[in-house]
Amino acid sequence: MSNLKINETHIMVIRKDDRTGRLHEEYLPLTFKDQAKLNKLEKYAKEPGVKGEDVYYAAKERGLGYLLEGYNFCPDVDGSYQGCPPIPLNEVKNGYLKDSKRLINALIGRTIPYCLSEMYRECRKDPSIVAYSTRFVGWSKMDFELSNDLSIAYYTNFGYGYANYFTANLKYKDIDILPYSMWVTYYNANISQILRYTRTYYIDNSEWEKALKFGCEISNSLLDNPSDFANKWLVGEVKKMVEGLKSIFNNHGATIAVNMSNASGRVLTTKEEITLYKGEKMSGALSFISKIKEIEKLNVSMDSYISSILDMNRRMVPELLEVIKEYNEELAKLELLDEQLIAEITPIKNFVDSHVYECAENFVGDTGYSSRCEAEKIMSETSEVFMELNNELHDLEEKESKLSNKFYSMKRVVNTLSGYVDTINSFIEKEYVKAA
Repeated sequence: MSNLKINETHIMVIRKDDRTGRLHEEYLPLTFKDQAKLNKLEKYAKEPGVKGEDVYYAAKERGLGYLLEGYNFCPDVDGSYQGCPPIPLNEVKNGYLKDSKRLINALIGRTIPYCLSEMYRECRKDPSIVAYSTRFVGWSKMDFELSNDLSIAYYTNFGYGYANYFTANLKYKDIDILPYSMWVTYYNANISQILRYTRTYYIDNSEWEKALKFGCEISNSLLDNPSDFANKWLVGEVKKMVEGLKSIFNNHGATIAVNMSNASGRVLTTKEEITLYKGEKMSGALSFISKIKEIEKLNVSMDSYISSILDMNRRMVPELLEVIKEYNEELAKLELLDEQLIAEITPIKNFVDSHVYECAENFVGDTGYSSRCEAEKIMSETSEVFMELNNELHDLEEKESKLSNKFYSMKRVVNTLSGYVDTINSFIEKEYVKAA
């Protein structure tokens, strides 16, 4: 089925076997019922002298008027400003579609939206179909019950450019199945995304195959081994994350951080890089504890995993404070050096600026930026003292700029690490209050 294209030639569905309860995927063809009528209308549209308006009325008379209607359909799911609105008569009479060939091409392009809308209707009526692919424009949420205990929701936002997304959220007995292990697998994993979605997909119709098969496979795995399901999909993800956190925490040498978007590795070698990475991963893991606790509704103890996360965070604080102290000491030195440089720069700058302004006013005509640049050039060519001081000023200002950049870079690190310390201390303090 190499010519199969989801949401173009076929719609993909997940069907449940009433006898066994198992799910399997199917690909139902999108067949346009009035192709013969449309072929005749296309032939008519290409006749000499036929206008778009003639084709418009002919479509209605020949039972194809529904192709003039609007559909909830996204022509390019990864594009922007998408839609499939109704074709107004005014556009046919006076606009782009007054050309009969353009109008018939527009009608031919609407056969897929029409077929999909009909298939959606059929899928909703068929109790054996538990999920199916869609091509809606804009925000959409499709909830499907895969079994009595398992449900999946597909969230899509197609046709909105940078705001596009395609995600799936799986729930077992109303508990979110979340990809906790992503937090330690990828350095740029997003906490809010992990807390909201089980899986994310690329913006492409073909991704429906992965998305629907995922729901199908996980539902069948529940049937095959119900006793181990929670351990594999819920506890297993937490276990992988905690093991990954331990590996990150105990590693004091170079580490490889993997990019989530392209799986490329980035080697972290400096103390700063490693400490920032460890601090982010340890403190960030605290955000998952409330969700992890929900798993205990299944009579599964998560105490050991939660204790491990809290323990690593407690032990992380002294390490973070040590780097903060080290950097603050260095920042104090840099600040002193910067003050000394400023003190050295100020009289030279005052001398250079006063002569540049004076030259610009007397010899160039005004003191605008371009005039001052011209005056600086004149002074450098006519006064050796000015040239030497001006060169010295440039060197000092460059040195001060590099020093300032280093200062603010280190300050950002201190602020970031301090934020991690505050997050950890605040969370642990709240845990003690709850325990009391």
